[in-house]
Amino acid sequence: MLHPSPTYPRLPETKQSESKQPRATPLRPRLGQRPLARKIKAFLRPPIKAIYYLISQIRSHKLLSLGVVVIFLAAATLTNYVLTGEWPLGIAQDQFNFHINGGNGGGDKVKDWLYALRDGDVATMRMLQSTLIMAQPPDPAELVSQYSEKQTNLIWRDIHVVGVYQQSDSTIDSLVSVSLGARGPGGGTSGYMLWHFTTVAQNGGLLLSIDLVSFRNVLS
Repeated sequence: MLHPSPTYPRLPETKQSESKQPRATPLRPRLGQRPLARKIKAFLRPPIKAIYYLISQIRSHKLLSLGVVVIFLAAATLTNYVLTGEWPLGIAQDQFNFHINGGNGGGDKVKDWLYALRDGDVATMRMLQSTLIMAQPPDPAELVSQYSEKQTNLIWRDIHVVGVYQQSDSTIDSLVSVSLGARGPGGGTSGYMLWHFTTVAQNGGLLLSIDLVSFRNVLS
């Protein structure tokens, strides 16, 4: 005759699991737990959390974030254009617009005279020089024979406005550098011209004086 095996009271699982857990032993303090490290962590924690929450909000509201960025860039671009008259990254920028009293300050006359010299256009140079107040204005024909592309072996490689200065007598002084090269294969930059112009902003800008400050060859 079979007899059932005696049953024993079973301990609750929670007590067994608790009895099996080893006691936690205190760990040695890590290097990052030193007072200085804790201060650094406490200082960096708020901005890092702020950046984290900002990124989380941007991810969850992509269209709204994009709209805010577009509005911010548009406002910055418009403010820059109102204050300086220039678009960012040099877009549609004219270096001969001197931005004097809302106008170009005679920069267009400077540009037209230089391009006429480059192209050997004596008639245009004489017309632009009709407003000069110099005792001895430069001779357009002589300048064309020395520096124009038409009558020399030179090529105008680059024209760069070095600086523009508005004076107390309402005149504008500008310095323009021109790099010159030689024709033919392998002809690099061979020399530099530096011109000084004096203009006024009135009447759409007028030329008052033109001076060749220097002409030098490239250092070998």
